[in-house]
Amino acid sequence: MSNFSSDEDIIELKEKLQHSQLAFRDLALKSRREAAILKRLISRLIAASRVHGDTQLNERLSQIHRDLDTQDNVSRLIPQLALVERMVNRHNQAIEKSTDALECQFLQSGETLKCLPGLPAQLKRDLRTLLTSPAAQQRGSTEKIIGLLQLYERALKLLSLPSNGLSARDLLNIDRINQLCSQLQHLITELDFDGEVGDRLLDIRSRLLLSPDAQSLLELTLESVQLILDGTRNERKASQTFLAQVNEDLSALQRHNGRSIDSTQSLASQRGALTDELAASVDAMQMHLQQDTSIETLRPNLSQVSVNLAAIVARNKELEAREQQLLEQLQHADQKLEALYQQTMDYRRRLGDQERKLLLDPLTKVYNRAALDDRLEHEFRCWHRYNTPFCLAMIDIDHFKNVNDQYGHLVGDKVLKVVARTIHQCLRDTDFIARFGGEEFVVLLPDANEETRHAILDNIRETVAKLPFKFKDDRLTVTVSVGASVFRGTDTPVDVLERADTALYNAKHNGRNKLFWS
Repeated sequence: MSNFSSDEDIIELKEKLQHSQLAFRDLALKSRREAAILKRLISRLIAASRVHGDTQLNERLSQIHRDLDTQDNVSRLIPQLALVERMVNRHNQAIEKSTDALECQFLQSGETLKCLPGLPAQLKRDLRTLLTSPAAQQRGSTEKIIGLLQLYERALKLLSLPSNGLSARDLLNIDRINQLCSQLQHLITELDFDGEVGDRLLDIRSRLLLSPDAQSLLELTLESVQLILDGTRNERKASQTFLAQVNEDLSALQRHNGRSIDSTQSLASQRGALTDELAASVDAMQMHLQQDTSIETLRPNLSQVSVNLAAIVARNKELEAREQQLLEQLQHADQKLEALYQQTMDYRRRLGDQERKLLLDPLTKVYNRAALDDRLEHEFRCWHRYNTPFCLAMIDIDHFKNVNDQYGHLVGDKVLKVVARTIHQCLRDTDFIARFGGEEFVVLLPDANEETRHAILDNIRETVAKLPFKFKDDRLTVTVSVGASVFRGTDTPVDVLERADTALYNAKHNGRNKLFWS
């Protein structure tokens, strides 16, 4: 009995041992997988954590990165990791001190700029807004530093003006001139004239980028108005010429068709008379065949019938010639009608292109504000009637002014076009994009549930951030901030636009390259 119990214990121990071996093997596999994942994570963190200005720490990180690729036992790297940890702590302490110094310098520079005499009231208001904005409360925020530098740049430009006693009104006038330049540039961009007028308007737009004075701006404005009048006059003359030519061609075709109808009626009448004469000749021939008893008496009668038939044949050939001539005339008229139709269709296509261009932003080739207003009203009515999900998002290119200032307006225009095309490619066929103004775009997502609209807008943000912009030898990363909202309750389009704009403001003041909802 004891032997039997002993055998059962041995069997049970063997089963436990096998189970423990299997569990140990699974644990070892899991441990190796986790170690591999940990190695990859550490390697990627090291690759992304290059410390500016600390060569020794970067060399240590590079050495650990190389060792991770060659060693299987991560535990051997623990001494190196401990050393790097101490170096990182020292570096963080140095960054803390530097951040504190930067915060003090930011406040001191803001107060210094605030105390500068002769600054316009608008710049001072912008400075107060910057110093009291939520971004200014964020410790170490680069956005507020950039904002302060931009204000210093504006102040420097104003203070660098000739010191001939410019008053506050003079500074205000300078600001108004800059605004008028911007508005005139936008107007010229919206126009669509071909030829010399279009080329001269583009030249004026380039000259406006050079910040002309009041007199030059007035001259450019008058020249633009004259060119717009010339372009409109040329378009009117071209339309009048086309319509006159169409009217002349139609009148000629009408006269030709009238003559063709008269000729056709005459031919039909003559053809009927010819048919009657032919029938009479046949009847006469049959009568003579029945009445005449001898060939001698029949011959003269048949001869007369033969003469009549010959005359009928000759007249029939003449009618055939006239019919052939009429057919050729009708074919010529048909060709003229076809040419007129093609000319009319070409003009119609041109008018259609001009109509579409009126609804397209000429730079980015996406829809403009006018098209947005129409589409938003349509989608709003559909949402109100069917109560399907409807989302509106505002998208703004981050730090776009820096791109213009650093690389020029031509590069800025290229960035706008590429970003607009990228956003459009991320949308569904039923979605809509329009340029709202400057570097802002509005996207409409009708019939999009929560998962779909989140996926689309996140995809837009991530795709833009991956665009490989390169100008000369500089690589430029462009990001967008997105503010979105959905229609609900008794909302109007204005309500949702305001909420989306608020969400966009929050996205830009919380690190940018973010998607915020409101």
